[in-house]
Parts: sequence; structure tokens; C-alpha cells
Amino acid sequence: MDLRQIKNLMKEFEDSKIHKLEIKDNEFSIKLEKEDNNTFVSSPNFAPVGSFTENTMTKEQDKIVEEPEVNSNILVRSPLVGTFYQSPSPDSEPFAKVNQKVNKGDVIFIVEAMKVMNEITSPVNGTIVSINVKDATMVEFDQIVMEIME
Repeated sequence: MDLRQIKNLMKEFEDSKIHKLEIKDNEFSIKLEKEDNNTFVSSPNFAPVGSFTENTMTKEQDKIVEEPEVNSNILVRSPLVGTFYQSPSPDSEPFAKVNQKVNKGDVIFIVEAMKVMNEITSPVNGTIVSINVKDATMVEFDQIVMEIME
């Protein structure tokens, strides 16, 4: 790889949502890692707003409407398209299980994309409430993989 290709690779990496990249090719090796990992999105703590006409707005103001219960769990989403893995190897223990306590920054799963293993870390301290994906299956970008209760 020449210097121009390395600079282009670094620019693409910086603009992407991937937080860790490692490339090995014969005698050449490069490892890029971002300090700030903002790949996790938590669920909003408000009810969705519907569309109202004038007539329904006045009727809504006259009566008390019960808010639907909103799930306050932190949703851990896949930051990229790839294969979801619960453990570092098939014979290893999973990074995280349901009802397991995790700390912010703990690796909770891996998404493999283009032969690169991307370690996804917990955005908060909490307990794993659910794992929504089976091991070694494909995940889409922004797909909810796990839920963590703070």
C-alpha cells in the first residue's frame, strides 16, 4: 500500500461508523481504532406523536389520555451489516448472556464484516434483558441486537 492509499483508508475510516479496523496483508499491517465510540442508540423516552385534526385536538384537550408504557431499556444496535457472534470463538463462553450484569465498555458481542471482527461494547452499566439475534446470523445496520436495563 502506498501513502495515498493509506491516507484514503484513514479518511474513509474516520467518516465511517466502524470503531475498529485491522488489515493484514503479507508484510503490511495497519490497525485503526477510534477513541470515541458513539455507535449505540438508546430508545427515546417519549410516546410517538400522531397527527391531529382541529376536531380531534379539542376532543383530546377535554379528556385525559393515558400514555402508553414506553420501554426504557437501552437498545444496542448493530453499527454495520455483518455476522453477529456472541463469543470470540465457537468453543468460548459468550461475551454476554440474558440476566448478566455488564459494565460500560465491556465487549458484549462481535459483528464480523469483510473479515474484520468489530467488538461492540456496552454503552451503559446494566443488565442484559434480551438478545434479539441468534448466534452466527446476519444483522442489518441499525438492527436492535440487545436490550440493556440500567
